[in-house]
Amino acid sequence: MASIRSVLTRWLLTLGMAAAVLPAAVGSATPASAEANGVATTPPMGWSSWSYIRSNPTEADIEAQAKAMSTSGLVAHGYRYVNIDDFWYLDPKTTVDAYGRWETDPARFPHGMAAVADYVHGLGEKFGMYLTPGIPVAAYQNNTPIAGTSFHARDIVSDTSRYETNYNFGSGRMYYIDYTKNPAAAQAYLDSWADQLASLGVDYLKMDGVGDGDMADVEHWSQALRQTGRPIHFELSNSLDVANAATWRTYANGWRVSGDVECYCGTGGSSFPLTDWSNVSARFSIAPKWTPYVGPGGWMDLDSVEVGNGDDDGLTPDERRTQLTLWAIEGAPLLLGTDLTHLDAGDLKLLTNDEVIGVDQAGHPAHPVDQLTSGQVWAAPNGDGSYTVALFNLGSSTATVTANWSDIGFTGSAAVRDLWSHTDLGSATGSFGASLAPHASRLLRVTPAAGSHPAAMPYALVNDATGEYLDVAGASTADGAGIVQSASNGAADQRWLLLPAGDGTYTVENVASGKVLHVPSGGGSGAQLIQSADDHAAGSHWNAVRGDDGTYQLTARSNGLAADTQGGEVVQATASSATTQRWSLVPEPDPGTAYKLVNGASGGRMDVDGDSTADGATVLQWQDNGQADQRWTLAPAGGGAYTVTNANSGKLLNVPGPTTAEGTQLIQYHDDGNSNSRWTLVDAGPNAVQLRSVYDGDLVDLDNSSLSDGAAVLQWPADSGANQTWTLVPAN
Repeated sequence: MASIRSVLTRWLLTLGMAAAVLPAAVGSATPASAEANGVATTPPMGWSSWSYIRSNPTEADIEAQAKAMSTSGLVAHGYRYVNIDDFWYLDPKTTVDAYGRWETDPARFPHGMAAVADYVHGLGEKFGMYLTPGIPVAAYQNNTPIAGTSFHARDIVSDTSRYETNYNFGSGRMYYIDYTKNPAAAQAYLDSWADQLASLGVDYLKMDGVGDGDMADVEHWSQALRQTGRPIHFELSNSLDVANAATWRTYANGWRVSGDVECYCGTGGSSFPLTDWSNVSARFSIAPKWTPYVGPGGWMDLDSVEVGNGDDDGLTPDERRTQLTLWAIEGAPLLLGTDLTHLDAGDLKLLTNDEVIGVDQAGHPAHPVDQLTSGQVWAAPNGDGSYTVALFNLGSSTATVTANWSDIGFTGSAAVRDLWSHTDLGSATGSFGASLAPHASRLLRVTPAAGSHPAAMPYALVNDATGEYLDVAGASTADGAGIVQSASNGAADQRWLLLPAGDGTYTVENVASGKVLHVPSGGGSGAQLIQSADDHAAGSHWNAVRGDDGTYQLTARSNGLAADTQGGEVVQATASSATTQRWSLVPEPDPGTAYKLVNGASGGRMDVDGDSTADGATVLQWQDNGQADQRWTLAPAGGGAYTVTNANSGKLLNVPGPTTAEGTQLIQYHDDGNSNSRWTLVDAGPNAVQLRSVYDGDLVDLDNSSLSDGAAVLQWPADSGANQTWTLVPAN
C-alpha cells in the first residue's frame, strides 16, 4: 500500500506530468489553438539584453548590439529581434506616466524608446520590450486616469496587501489587477498600455514574473495587444506550469518552461561566464513535457542561447553545440544572450549553420526515445518522410550513443546526413551509432530507403454512428482505391497505422496496402476518400482531434474537411458534431510481434527484474538494453482482453495476490487463466494505450513518473498521468 507521502507525491507529479514525454515513435494529438495574432509562425530568432547587459541597459549599448547583429551576418541568417529586458524603467512605486504606466529611465534612454526602435527597425530588425503583470503602486496612489476613458487606477484594484512579481525593484511595486471589479476599466488600462507599446514600434513583448495566478492577465494582455492592430509577439516568463500549457498556448506566442539559464557565477561584477553545463543540461528533463503544445503560433522557450563569446559562454565547444542542438530540435526560440560586439569566430560559425537553423525553424519538436540513460536519442518526423535525429552524451565519459530505427518509427535502412558538418554519411541498416565525448552531440537527418516499413501498432478505426470499420474497397492495394466502411472481418485492410508527420498531424496508412488515406485530386465536400502512395503533401496529412467521449474527428490538413460516412463510402464533409464524423481508435496489436512497452512519462521500458524466468519476479522499468525480457507479446484472451507475455520467460503480466491494493508492484506469473493476468487496451491518444486490469480496473502505472532504472511498475487508479500510458514499439 502506498504511503500518504507517496500518494501526495504522485498527485503532484500527475499535475506536472499530464502532458509528459512520449517516445519518438509517438505523435501528440493536435495542439490547442494557438494565439491568433498572426505572428510566431516560426520560432523567433534574435538577441536579448539580460544575459550579458543585465541590470544596466542603455540606449548606446542596445544600439551597439543591434548594429553588431547586422554587421556580423546574423540578420542574414534569420536573427531579427533585439529585445530590451528588465531595468529600463523608473521605480513604479514612485513614478509612472500620466496614465499609470511605467516611465522610461531618461538617464539610460535619453532619446526615448521610440528612437531606439527606429534605429533597430532601420537595420531591418525587430524591437522588443519587457513588462511584469499588474498595475504600478504609484498609479494607485495617484489614482491616475486610464487613457481615453473616465476610469481611474483605483477602479481596477481591490487588494493592496498583495503584490505582483517585479524583479527590478522588488516586491511592493505592482498591485494585482482585479478583472472582475470593473472589467471594462481593466481592459481599457491594458489596451492603453498596449497602444503605447505599439506607438513606440514594439514588435515583441516579454511578460516576466507570470505564474498560475496571472492567467487572467495573460488573456487580457493578449486581447490588448491584438486590438492595437500591430503584430506583437507575446512571450511569457518564467518556469510556467505545464498543467496550464493549453492556456499559455491559446493566449501567448511563447512560454519559458524553466528558470534562468544563466549561472550567475561571474566574479567582480562580470556577466561572464554566462552559464554552465548544469543549467543547460537541466532542460533535457523539462522540455519533453511541453512538446505536445509546440507548433506555429506558440513555442517552448528554453531561455537564451549562450553561444557567441567563446570561453566566456561558460561552456566547452562540445557543450555549445549541444545547447544549440537541443534548442533546434525542440523548435525553441534562438534568442542570443551573448555580447554580439565581440563574437567568437567558432561560435559564429555554429550560430550561422543554416541546416541547423532550418531544423529549428521547421518547428517539429523532438521526443527523447529513453530518458533513463545518459546516452540519449531524440527524434522527430519532418513530414516529408525523413526524420531529424539527435544523439546526446549527457554523461561524464566518452560513450557510444545509438539510434535504433524501430524506436524512431521505421524498420529497414536509411540515408544519414550530419547537419553540423554538412556531410552525407551513407546508408545505415537498423541503427546508427556514434562515439561521443562527454556532453557532445550529433544532429542528423535520417531518410528511410525505399522498402523500409513503418514501426507502429495497428488500429481499427470504428465509426461512432454505424459501428463499421474504415476499410479499402475490395481489399485493393492499388492507388486510387476508394475508402469505405464495412462490418468487421479481421482482415488487414481494416487495420491502420497512425504515423506522426511532425506538425501535429498524421498519415493514416493501411496495413495491407501500405497506402495512405488521401484526399482525391480536386476533392471537396461529398468526394470519396481514396488510398494513395504517400506523397507527403497536405492531402495525406490528418488532424486527429479527440473529443470528450474519446472518439476522434479526422480532418484533412489540405482543406479542413472531415472524414464522414455516406452510405458505404467514406467521404469528405464540412466538420460538424455529427457522430458519422467520429471514429474510435481501437488498438489491435499484432499477436506475432514482440513489442517494447515504453512508458509515456519516462521512455523507460517495461522489464522483468534480473531477466528472471521465475513466477513472482517483479516488473519494473529499465533503460533500453535490447534484451528479451524487455519484449512482450499481446494476444487476444477473449472478451476484448489480452494477455501480455514476456518474450524471455513466457510468463504473463500479473497482479499478485490478486489484490486491489493501489500501489501494488506487478509481477510475472504463469498463465493460470485468472482475470488478474488479463488486460484491456484503452486508447490514450494516437500510439499510446493504457493497460487496464480486468480484475480490478486499475491501470498499469510507473511509480511517481520516475526517470530512474528499477522504478516499480505497479497498479494504480486512473489519474490521467502520462506515467499510465504506454507505447507499443515493435522490437524488430
